[in-house]
Amino acid sequence: MKKFFLSAGIGLVSGVITFFVSVAFLCFVLLAFRAVDHTRPDMTLAYKAAVPVAILGAICGFIIALVRVGRPRAAR
Repeated sequence: MKKFFLSAGIGLVSGVITFFVSVAFLCFVLLAFRAVDHTRPDMTLAYKAAVPVAILGAICGFIIALVRVGRPRAAR
């Protein structure tokens, strides 16, 4: 059970980090689009697009951590 909660914590942290990184990247993309097109794009699109990316990042982080923690150590 300890391995599960450790993997869940790692998945949660990776989801939060992925959310903030994707919001920052999408804000830069929208600002570049604004500079090129001279329009005002809706900046809430960054948050709307970052939520699925964060969910995917959390799931991937959880699964990778669970597999790595559950694997037996290699003989040295």
